[in-house]
Amino acid sequence: MRLDQRALARLERLARLRSDIEMRRFSAFRTSVEAARGRISAREEELGALFRSDAPFSLAEARLTNAMTIDHLREIRREEEELRRILPRYETARQAALRAFGRAEVMGKIRQDLVTDERARKNDTDSSL
Repeated sequence: MRLDQRALARLERLARLRSDIEMRRFSAFRTSVEAARGRISAREEELGALFRSDAPFSLAEARLTNAMTIDHLREIRREEEELRRILPRYETARQAALRAFGRAEVMGKIRQDLVTDERARKNDTDSSL
């Protein structure tokens, strides 16, 4: 059984390394997604601020506001398109990280159970002598 424990320990280490790699990859995607969402939010806030003023404004100010609105909407659309491109890879990375983490946890649990079973068998053998 000692060989099985060592083999399982090696497999668990490999699974944990793989899990760490997948988690880091997912973390990079998560950072990109959060940054894109933050930029979209900031642009939407700026867009909302353009129209919050109750003060009357001139035709020139209206044209300027309109031009700024168009720029903000273009930026928002560009950021949303970027986010749409990232999200499928983000979801794939999230699922891979979950699978790798789960695999590592299962390997650890199997190894623990094997050690526990071996100790129980050893104690049963020792107590019967």
